[in-house]
Amino acid sequence: MAHRFAENAAFAQECATIEETLRAVPADAWGRPALGEWDLSQLVAHLVRGAGRPQASAGTARSVSSIVAQECATIEETLRAVPADAWGRPALGEWDLSQLVAHLVRGAGRVPAYLGQPVDGEPGVDRVEYWRFDADAESPGVAQRAIDEAAGVDPATWPQRFADTWPAAVAAADEAGPDRILTTFRGPMRLDEYVATRVLEVVVHHMDVRAALDLPPVATPAAARLTMAMLEGLLGEPRPRNMGRTRFIQAGTGRISVDDPRFPLLR
Repeated sequence: MAHRFAENAAFAQECATIEETLRAVPADAWGRPALGEWDLSQLVAHLVRGAGRPQASAGTARSVSSIVAQECATIEETLRAVPADAWGRPALGEWDLSQLVAHLVRGAGRVPAYLGQPVDGEPGVDRVEYWRFDADAESPGVAQRAIDEAAGVDPATWPQRFADTWPAAVAAADEAGPDRILTTFRGPMRLDEYVATRVLEVVVHHMDVRAALDLPPVATPAAARLTMAMLEGLLGEPRPRNMGRTRFIQAGTGRISVDDPRFPLLR
């Protein structure tokens, strides 16, 4: 199955690059000759149709899970490069790096666990509403769980634990399909909506890991765009024009302070 994850990630990455090219097309260029009898607009119509074929056959959950796969492959590279003496570094709140990664591994692997639980009721939240919860009430339990899960674990095993976890979650999402309803801590959700929340989860905590290692924040383009879209949903409008995508993600999740009372959007 590994080749399928790689193909999904490569497809998402290429489409992200194409999107950047199309957004830069001048308004007066769409009528230019392009390919055979096509002008540029007709060529792009063909391109859009072709790009949509895999998503039409695979379903929304698979298209979103390919974004998860792409980001997780990048996280895996970051984790494999963690120095042996860095796992005890302060990372996020009361967590050291090992505890942060314990939380990251759990977050990346929730789909198989949730699919195995009975569902009671219809979906009541989507990928944006999922994040509207009482963080002050939930955070202490989340923090302690990661501390407990990291206790007794050899930190050197975290990269492989992560590498074993995320492909299984992607495979489970792909197999179950986008319409599947699963139980989450926020109640029943459509699988494609829940998988989208995993994108925000891994993007933000990847940035946290890199911050603990004194590395700059990075995110794959498709994952950053989807994360930004969810945060914009929480904000109720597009990101401020003076904020780049990465800064918006960091401000929206309370990783940096900004002079705007609307932030952070979540913690």
